[in-house]
Amino acid sequence: MSKFVIPLSLFLISVSTQAATQAELFLKGVVAPRLDISITHETIASNLDLTAQASNIKVATLTESSNYHSGYKVKAKSTNGGKLVNTSDVNSFVNYSLTYAGTNVPLTTSPSQVYTTSNLKGTYTKELKVSYNQPTNLSAGSYEDTVQFTIETN
Repeated sequence: MSKFVIPLSLFLISVSTQAATQAELFLKGVVAPRLDISITHETIASNLDLTAQASNIKVATLTESSNYHSGYKVKAKSTNGGKLVNTSDVNSFVNYSLTYAGTNVPLTTSPSQVYTTSNLKGTYTKELKVSYNQPTNLSAGSYEDTVQFTIETN
């Protein structure tokens, strides 16, 4: 029986020492997802002259970044529905309009789509500009509204 075991052992050793004719290297990389939005305010954004008419005054720059192949969309909502409201007299307000890269922003209290793109990757900046008619009969005080912008993938 030992004759049989020895030749089988030699055969197994000779097979395992033969050189391969092919080898594979598997490479893999990962790119983290990026979907960001930020606003850089102009000084005038918090110091608007409400005693005179305003037309296309740049109040901020919006920066959007994405690396999603399906693109992205930007939505906006206004706390006061497109009104600068007196902080101590809600019956005193200024209606205003806002543009995003020259397009009117729907200023509603629910998020509304402002922009959409498919297959656009990179970082882009858009100007935000405000306009309003010359207000009359305003109460003294501070007038405010907050417009919130969000970005999401398509």
